[in-house]
Amino acid sequence: MVKDDLKNQRFGRLIVLGDVGKRTGRGRVLWHCLCECGTVTFVRGDHLKNGKISSCGCLNEEKKHERFKDLSNTETDNFKIIDRAYSKNQRVYWNCICKNCGNRVELQSNQIDRYLSCGCKQNRSTKERMAEIRDPESLKSTKPTAKNTTGVRGVYFNKKRESYQAFINVDKKEKYLGSSKDFRKAVALRKEAEKEFWNI
Repeated sequence: MVKDDLKNQRFGRLIVLGDVGKRTGRGRVLWHCLCECGTVTFVRGDHLKNGKISSCGCLNEEKKHERFKDLSNTETDNFKIIDRAYSKNQRVYWNCICKNCGNRVELQSNQIDRYLSCGCKQNRSTKERMAEIRDPESLKSTKPTAKNTTGVRGVYFNKKRESYQAFINVDKKEKYLGSSKDFRKAVALRKEAEKEFWNI
């Protein structure tokens, strides 16, 4: 008889079926467990009790798929997710638009849920002062910025998706217009938006 009888107890997704005599190299009991997904596995008692293991491994797989699921064209309370930017060190970064200020920012999947803004809320007073001295008409410029590589303001090339994305400033916020692998179509999206929103 083992010291701690864990039979019929539940630990996360695992239900202990009993001790069938299986042991570790150091003689510790490996409890015979049934996972909610139907898989049978053997787990050390201390790992069950301290929560280190709470499934046959299916829970980790679900969390992994959750982390890498496609968030393109979805929204949260604070961000609009455009598309996937890139992956680095098993972390996915997404091209997002901050709903508070309209700025574009690259965020990890978990940051999208945690962050309240791109950082603009912390710097709100500075932004408000800048807004007071900035000429609103300057946001309607069609001259390409220094960082622009396409030669058309508001049209950017996304290397990951190999497509061109179009944006426009409306009421001091950047509005996503769409994307196309055809540069001319992306430019057309921008030009049509200039007519619609700026009357150019």
